[in-house]
Amino acid sequence: MSLALAHKRRTLAMGAAAVTAAATAATLAYSPAEALSSPANARKHLALIEAGLDEDLARLSDIKALTTKQDLKRNELLPKYQEYIDRYLASGLVYQNRVMVMVMVWLFDTAQFEDALALADIAIEQGQVMPERFKRDIPTFVADAVCAWAYDEHKAGRSPEPYLSELLPRVDGEWDVPEQIPAKYHKLIGIRAMEGQEWAKAIEHLERAVKLYPKVGVGTRIENAHKALAKLQSAPVVPAAITP
Repeated sequence: MSLALAHKRRTLAMGAAAVTAAATAATLAYSPAEALSSPANARKHLALIEAGLDEDLARLSDIKALTTKQDLKRNELLPKYQEYIDRYLASGLVYQNRVMVMVMVWLFDTAQFEDALALADIAIEQGQVMPERFKRDIPTFVADAVCAWAYDEHKAGRSPEPYLSELLPRVDGEWDVPEQIPAKYHKLIGIRAMEGQEWAKAIEHLERAVKLYPKVGVGTRIENAHKALAKLQSAPVVPAAITP
């Protein structure tokens, strides 16, 4: 799915006029070889791809084990749909594309965040919408998915960086998402700062979490961080030894 990253760079280089021209190409008679050569052909081709997608979603719904589902997404379904997504992005056409959105979801589900975030950026730019069953828009889904993963990584003793900090300016500023979500980001960054004894940084993020969502549950941590910082600041400075 690295083509999503290439598409972002290419779009910036081409400019809006070139993208618009590609999206309004003349209608041609449909054929598999020209599946994405025009908007009309693209819609017909999308209907065929969506039929296969619905079959694969039914397969996933029949599987109870989460690990088995993730293996199926990573090893079979994502490679299956990658060629279509690559051609869609390369075509310059823009239309509601449920296949693209589900591929993005599966990339997040399988923790392939570089590709997932690149595709999410394109989906947001194109005005794509989440399937109705998700009950949220793409920014909220992305923010939630990365947040849940970050807490799981921290609980397992692994670092959630760089994605936790890289996404923070979006969830706390750029995107319109429920306040609980950026509060959770700040809370985890603050907790990790406390673990590293970075008391000022911890206070900054924990207090921001409370401002965003007072019930975030960091009151004791803020008190402890303030005490630790005060103790550090009041400690006498020991002069360095002078080497004769």
